[in-house]
Amino acid sequence: MLKAMKKKRTVFLFGAGSLLHWNSPKTSELTDLIRSRGFKTSDNETYITEFIYQKLIANGNKESEVNFETIINVIEELVVYYSYFNNHDKTPSLLKCFFSANFEEDIFNFSIKGGVAKHNYTLEIPKGKNYDFSRPSQHNETPQQFFLQHLLAVLLSEINERISHYAYHTKGHSVVNCESTESTLFIKWMSDLEKNSYLRLYTLNYDRIFKILMMHNGIEVFEGFDCGPYVEYSTLLRANVRKILSDFDCNVHYNLHGSAFWKAIALDKDLLPNPELSLTCGPEFPMNHDFATMQVEKGKTIMVTNIVTGYQKAQKTLITPLKQILAAFDRDCCFADEIYVIGYSLGDEHINESIKTALRHNENLKIIIVDPYFLKNDLDFQMAIKLFPFRPTGVMQPTTLIPHRLHHFFNGAIRLHTIEFKEFLEQQANPLHKYEGLK
Repeated sequence: MLKAMKKKRTVFLFGAGSLLHWNSPKTSELTDLIRSRGFKTSDNETYITEFIYQKLIANGNKESEVNFETIINVIEELVVYYSYFNNHDKTPSLLKCFFSANFEEDIFNFSIKGGVAKHNYTLEIPKGKNYDFSRPSQHNETPQQFFLQHLLAVLLSEINERISHYAYHTKGHSVVNCESTESTLFIKWMSDLEKNSYLRLYTLNYDRIFKILMMHNGIEVFEGFDCGPYVEYSTLLRANVRKILSDFDCNVHYNLHGSAFWKAIALDKDLLPNPELSLTCGPEFPMNHDFATMQVEKGKTIMVTNIVTGYQKAQKTLITPLKQILAAFDRDCCFADEIYVIGYSLGDEHINESIKTALRHNENLKIIIVDPYFLKNDLDFQMAIKLFPFRPTGVMQPTTLIPHRLHHFFNGAIRLHTIEFKEFLEQQANPLHKYEGLK
């Protein structure tokens, strides 16, 4: 009997640029959205997010470097600043012991209903006005912290709502077009690769689209939760953590930064604050639920949310199942035959570390990058610094094989396609048009 052929391990890392053909939002769109949403400052005209944006620009930050994640990060850091270091003893945060803020009159446009911040107090937002989505305080939140958490919940709900525009998918209704040109091309590419490879898909986006497309074509895919392309209504699925950590010989689609279709559950069955992330049927809006918080690092209160954005990602990905998914990505990279990096701008150091470690310890690893703006945005320089600091060859220089389209680095260890993802898929679908030597 012939021995079965050993399958390759093909890993994919999908960034924001990979889904533009499926109507996903660009960073600039989300930035514009966030700047015009949420609560207003004490003048009742300027949004707090716009106030933060203008403050950052006025203090020397370039407009090109301030986006929705920057704004959200400021709010998340203010949550840390205004939270108790120790909730039980009500000691202030470490930074608050040394620094005082000069913007409080501007942004804290709220009042406490009844005037006393006791257990179960609620907020009026803006001052003196009932707020329909006000939650009761149950975990010794300071009023400022609680207000900022309400603000974060609104902003993240807005992002989740935008994700649902292109990724909503339930048994009764779906906006995912499995028959579109780009979807058909993607399905064919996955089907061709699946014959000889385990497909290990990781996404930094907040949707399930690629899993849905693959299962539409009969490719079994595990996403960390035991379900098919649909989740039953009113169902909360707990992650299958044991399978995430043990089964590496199957096709997967993992959300490294959470999903608009996950829910952050604040309390366990005993009503204790043990946050958990679960998969649900449709998009989740944090403003409709109690807020889940925890301290991954001592004294630094973070808000547990279904999507991970801002710059606290390293802390937030220590929460189950994100911790196990990141561990799976780390292992997959180290044992991969090839890694496709599509539409990712090298902006997350905890992700870069996994790729860098793989390049250092996996000598035969091949990386294929698809990004039309990679060289224009000087990402080759960033890659040389972030992923290849141990290489003895100095500054990395590309070898251009086809101008404006195809480049090699390090004698072919990295292959760069400076074309749109859809064009790349067209090339994979038609072997007669593939680049010479890349079949």
